[in-house]
Amino acid sequence: MLQLIKYRFLSMLRDKTTMFWSLVFPLILCTLFYVTFGNIDNNLECIDTAVVVRSESQEAEAFQSFLSMIEESADDLIKTKEMTGQKAKDLLEDGKVYGIYYVDDEPELLVAGTGVEESVLQSLLESYQGGQEIVQEVSKERPEKMPELVKHMSSSAMQAVYVKEASLGGRETDGMIQYFFSLIAMTCMFGCFLGVEASMKIQANIYAVGARRCLGATSKLKLIFSDFVLICAINFVDILVLLGYMSGILKIDLGGDIGKILTISFMGCIIGVSMGMLVGSVGKWREGTKIAIMLAISLGSSFLSGLMLGGIKGLIEAYCPIINRLVTHFTALQYTRMHQGIRGILYQ
Repeated sequence: MLQLIKYRFLSMLRDKTTMFWSLVFPLILCTLFYVTFGNIDNNLECIDTAVVVRSESQEAEAFQSFLSMIEESADDLIKTKEMTGQKAKDLLEDGKVYGIYYVDDEPELLVAGTGVEESVLQSLLESYQGGQEIVQEVSKERPEKMPELVKHMSSSAMQAVYVKEASLGGRETDGMIQYFFSLIAMTCMFGCFLGVEASMKIQANIYAVGARRCLGATSKLKLIFSDFVLICAINFVDILVLLGYMSGILKIDLGGDIGKILTISFMGCIIGVSMGMLVGSVGKWREGTKIAIMLAISLGSSFLSGLMLGGIKGLIEAYCPIINRLVTHFTALQYTRMHQGIRGILYQ
């Protein structure tokens, strides 16, 4: 068994393309992430914002009071200045303010970009609108609870306007850390390509190498088991290299609980390799077709985890929650499907 694992290990190392995508590519992507926004939260400065009053109604005054409360309670988050509409537009065009709040019965926001500062201003407006919807709903259905609700919302806003991001261990984390965790998950999923190759090269009706291996004295079960253990080990080593690069060289704080991170990463490696062996053992499709399937699954899963767009999981949960349910269900069935795929190879 050890000799079998040794020679399969040397064979896999010679596959430079697969090793590049499973090891080198995540390191390159991690470096690009770090250069682009690795410390973006630490560089966020006070956001200069213009305020244009269009109405003196009760709703407009409520929104203006909200902005004043934010400016006073949050630590250097926004700095507002009331001015005329034309002057506000001139400052926005010159880049001296990041956005314009229009104080009216229905407050509005005008921005000229799509950066972090503009996103923060948009989040503030959405937060206010969400609070207003709650107030309106309570005033219609439970008007007797209005004084208690107003008191609670005012107290909460004054004491803690924002949620403080922290890890499960209580340490503060960077708001962009989700991209690096998604990258770790993607690296786990990339073990599927080694799994596809291993499962196809044990099938006599697809590969000549598979025919020669099947004619040997070693049983298929041992071949599959040795390949599975070896690929999981290689993929996990890739994860260790990536984690070492993140924490040791780039100095990215992953939360401090490295034991849980390693455990979850190891389970992710098993899932990724199992998925690759499953797809590789199904049907008589060409290798290119199976690789395309795995690319769609791995990159699609990375997208759903937030690798390409932060906050995508929350958007999916809000507008199409069935996708999150399907992903969870699909993950839960990985071991069962892998077992079926292995049986298909053994008894074909």
